Amino acid sequence: MLYFNLMKLNRIFRKRIVWTIALYRLKSEDDIFKLDEHKPFHFFGEGGVRRNKKYQAFAADPFLFVHNDRLYLFYEIQTDFGIGEIWAQSMDATGIWTNHGQVLKEDFHLSYPQVFSYNGQIWMIPEAARSGNVWLYAAESFPNKWRRSRVLINEPLVDSSILIKPEGIYLFGTTRSDELKLFFSPDISKEFLSTGFVISKDKAISRNGGRPLCIKNVLYRVAQNCQQSYGKNISLLQIDQLSFEKYSEHTTISDLYQIKPKWMEEGYHHISTAYFMNEHFVAVDGMRRDKYLNTLLLAFFKVFG
Repeated sequence: MLYFNLMKLNRIFRKRIVWTIALYRLKSEDDIFKLDEHKPFHFFGEGGVRRNKKYQAFAADPFLFVHNDRLYLFYEIQTDFGIGEIWAQSMDATGIWTNHGQVLKEDFHLSYPQVFSYNGQIWMIPEAARSGNVWLYAAESFPNKWRRSRVLINEPLVDSSILIKPEGIYLFGTTRSDELKLFFSPDISKEFLSTGFVISKDKAISRNGGRPLCIKNVLYRVAQNCQQSYGKNISLLQIDQLSFEKYSEHTTISDLYQIKPKWMEEGYHHISTAYFMNEHFVAVDGMRRDKYLNTLLLAFFKVFG
């Protein structure tokens, strides 16, 4: 009994994990292969003292999107007292940031806000696995107002990522049993069909860590490593064949960071890129141990409200 109580106390008072997002500005797109040689120019997320229950302990899953001469960042926000919500910020050509705040909230957990443009409409496919479906949202008043358009796949897939090609749209999604599946539709308005492929069951690569990247005209699938723990690191797998009948890939980089900076010393699991104002921008999330004071303050707020 004493051992059990000590373990329980250790869990309560151990330094908490906090997630933040770093934004890089790169001159060349292949600088993404040596991110540990660069320094971020902007961070999103908490860095101060926890003052109330609104402390955003989880700022992660960044997706970059360029629209009307602004660079947008959509990401997940979660406190220790709620479920995931989608927030957004944007930067103009002069480097001034605007915080748009919460842009999408449901009665179920949301994360992984993949925003993209297709057929003149801006769409979002967030992770909504707790709803049991993969949902498609349409922007009614970008970036703050979204409506559910339809269910793309009637299955609770996590971190679904799309790749738009001339022949249609490919969707990579992971089941609760860690199977990475591939779906296809000729158009966003049509049914997504399973290709029948299970790309991987290996927890080290079977969950997406962002939408596929095109670097120097080479396609890469981004995978997060959940083999030993959640969000250990991400790897890049070159896509060799992609069609409704065939798929193959191979790992080219097993860990983008050979040396992890302090802000992500406990791990990272998502990356996104965008080309804006003749520069390459890269957003990466990362986790670290929070200040011990913030762990004590969390215990206080949980007890006293």
